[in-house]
Amino acid sequence: GGKDMARLAYWGNFLAQLTPVVLVAYITTMFSADIRYGLHRAKLLSETDELTGIYNMRGFAVIATRLFAQAQRYDRPASLLMVDSDNLKQVNDTLGHEAGNRLLRHVVKSMQAQLRFTDIAARYGGDEFVVMLPDTPMRGALEVAERMRRAIEESPFSADHSRVPCTVSIGAASFPEHGRSLDALMSRADRALYTAKSSGRNRVEQATAANAPAAA
Repeated sequence: GGKDMARLAYWGNFLAQLTPVVLVAYITTMFSADIRYGLHRAKLLSETDELTGIYNMRGFAVIATRLFAQAQRYDRPASLLMVDSDNLKQVNDTLGHEAGNRLLRHVVKSMQAQLRFTDIAARYGGDEFVVMLPDTPMRGALEVAERMRRAIEESPFSADHSRVPCTVSIGAASFPEHGRSLDALMSRADRALYTAKSSGRNRVEQATAANAPAAA
């Protein structure tokens, strides 16, 4: 009987010591889950554009690089669009920055409505955006770009009780014909965008060998 009591006391004591350890381990696990969630949120925030909610260039670089590597590896087409708001400066100058911010959000919303969930859109600069279209040849990219251009032109944007014209210019480039690296594609799409802007705006231009730098 005495041995049983001693054994019971030993186990009781052991469990009493173990309970805080288990509790601490449980709490630590909960904390680390919270910390992981916090880090994930911070990462998400550091990779998305605060104003529009789409990726910033840091987030875009990570995902687009991965998708582009797949296109290269499996020899699949991929296209890139550079999209620029034609009216932001005018809206900022005449109606103020808050109206300009609403214009940018409006453009992004109209853009996203034309994209598949596999397409990646990011804010490239003040009024410029970049879109990667995986598994999309130039013909498909031009169709998407034209749909996007038309949707933005036809969707009303109001500020100060008046309707404000809202259009974009778009440059498009495709892998492999316009470049074999992401940088080369972005450079060519940017050149095509410049052509679209200087040819009257509110239009889509395709990169060509003539208006593009040498492929990287």
